[in-house]
Amino acid sequence: MAGLLDIAAVAETVTINGTKVDVPGVSAKGIAHLLARFPEMRMAMTGRGVDVSRWLEIGGDAVAAIIAAGTGHPGEEEYEAAAGRLGIEAQADLIAAILKVTMPGGPGPFVEKLTAQLGLVGDLSNMAPATKSPKGSKH
Repeated sequence: MAGLLDIAAVAETVTINGTKVDVPGVSAKGIAHLLARFPEMRMAMTGRGVDVSRWLEIGGDAVAAIIAAGTGHPGEEEYEAAAGRLGIEAQADLIAAILKVTMPGGPGPFVEKLTAQLGLVGDLSNMAPATKSPKGSKH
């Protein structure tokens, strides 16, 4: 019988500016980091609306954080900064690969499993607050 160490990691490779980048996908640690940092993601996953203006405020930071997490470096500022400096097409290519590896069955089943496992339904006030939200922002 095979064990955990016998399972080959699923990864994509994306070429950005002539350089191959491994994309292993977002790990549990990465998901936890993203949900704690961006309460808007938690809200969206549980069907609560998030104002479009709020998505526009956090969009660049969220994309950079997702790319860093999806390339194996959740919460690492240096990687988030590098991801934030990439052009929009490169970011889109990386996000597409991250989604494919992280949620091979699509976002619906992934969100259902995650919300069931983490109890992300109902009142989200027991979740950790965002650590880098702009001061005075309303979620």
